Formats: sequence, structure tokens, C-alpha cells
Amino acid sequence: MFLNGLEQLLRRKIVLTAVAATLVFLGLFWWGVSAAAGAEIPGNGGEEEFQAAKMLKPADAALAAVITSAPLAATLITALMIVIGSTMLPEEIDEGRMPFWLSLPQSRLKVYSLTSLAPLALSFVLALLIFGGILAITRSYFMFTPRNLLLVPVSMLSWLAVVWSAVILLSLLVRKVAAMLIAFFLTAVSSLFGGLHEIMRMFPGEAPPLLESITRAVILLFPADRGYRGVLYGIIPSDAAITENLAFFGVTAGVPALQLAYALFWSLVLLALGYWRFRRMDF
Repeated sequence: MFLNGLEQLLRRKIVLTAVAATLVFLGLFWWGVSAAAGAEIPGNGGEEEFQAAKMLKPADAALAAVITSAPLAATLITALMIVIGSTMLPEEIDEGRMPFWLSLPQSRLKVYSLTSLAPLALSFVLALLIFGGILAITRSYFMFTPRNLLLVPVSMLSWLAVVWSAVILLSLLVRKVAAMLIAFFLTAVSSLFGGLHEIMRMFPGEAPPLLESITRAVILLFPADRGYRGVLYGIIPSDAAITENLAFFGVTAGVPALQLAYALFWSLVLLALGYWRFRRMDF
């Protein structure tokens, strides 16, 4: 069933569009980074010209490239996850294929799990492609050491799993369009308050107590942003000037392992709720 679901997804125009958009994005990113690396600006007094990239350490230029491109890459992947995740189970039900799958010698849990798993697998592969492309292209022009590559796949899984489990649950509760809108809203709110959380870490004690409480509540209720931050902090340069300066003041670019584990646990909770709803549906 998993392979069948994956095959159906690969035939959809939205998936082909997302793959094409990924390739276009990486092409434009390569063009921009190569142009920045080879850009020349006048020197002092106009006596000589030198490359703009050499004004900074390679790690600083790489940090700028990664931070600039990562939000757009995350938006593309999240949008694909939400669109295909919100239609996977409903289409199997609406088109009458679900009774056939349930008539086979397999449990409802297996049908639910394998049918739902295809969007997560496809989005995970696309995320590896796009963030791996960003890393490879950037390092080909500005050599640097990523901060923690081992953190990236785990963080990526926790990030996508939260979005995936939420949209699967929503697709069984409301119509497809409503499920997509709610999922987009939740991810936007998570990203907003996730960014605020990072700012509060840099300036502890400066934020209003109410804002701190709201930020913690959002992170607990929809922790998708924690995984995305883990991906970002895993591929940024470890020796960039900004990173070193923040570390001097006790601010490290990283996500605690407990937060990533909590995001995965929360995904399982949402999936369990989705299965509870799935078991009570008549086909």
C-alpha cells in the first residue's frame, strides 16, 4: 500500500510541479551564489578591484547564503506536505478505494499507516534534496564546516512529522481546503513564535512575560518550528563571526534534543488521534 500510495503521488501534477520548482530554486540559488562569489567592487581610491566575497571570511558569506535561502526552501517543502497530505486519505475514501484496501487481510492500522506514510516519505526526500543542494552549492564557493550535520536528518524528520501528522488528522476531520488552510495557519504561527523564541534567547529577560508564556505555549502545542531550526542550525557554518560572537555571550545556535524528541512524540499523539477517527469512519 505504501508503494501504491507513493506511485499515485508521483503521478500528481502538484508533485511534479514541486520537483520542478525545487530544481528551479536550486538553479537560481547556484546562480546567485556564483554571482556573489565572483562579484567585484572598487577598492579604496579606485586603484584596484577585489572580490566582494573576500571582504569576509568564507564562513560569513556562507552563513548569509544559507540563512537567506532556507526560509524559502522550508516554505516550498511545507506547502507540498500540506497539499498532498490533506488529500491522500480523503481521495482514497472519496474514490471508493478504501473499502478494497480494508477487504484485504490487513488491519485498519496498517492501512491507515501505510496510506498516510507516502506524503511524509516524499516530502522528506525532497527536503534532503533541497537542503542538501543548498549545502553543496554554498560549500562549492565558500568552503566551511557545517555546525552539526548529524542533527539535520533527525531535525528534518521531527519538523516534517509534526506538519504531516497534523494535516493527516485535519484531513479526517474537515474538508480538504479547510484542512490545508488550518495547517498553513498553524505552521505560520509556529514559525512566527519560533523566531521570537530565538530572539528571546539572545536577549533573556527583555520580553514581556505574557509574550514569553504565549511563545512557550505555541512551541508545546505545535512544535514544528523546533525541527526546522534544528535543520538550519545543523547546516550553518560553525566558524562564522556571528556564531562565534553569540557563543561568547552564551547564546549557541542549536535546538535541545529534548525538544526534537517532544516534537516526534507529539506527532505520534496526533497520528493516534487520526487513527481513532479513522477507525470510526464507515466506508
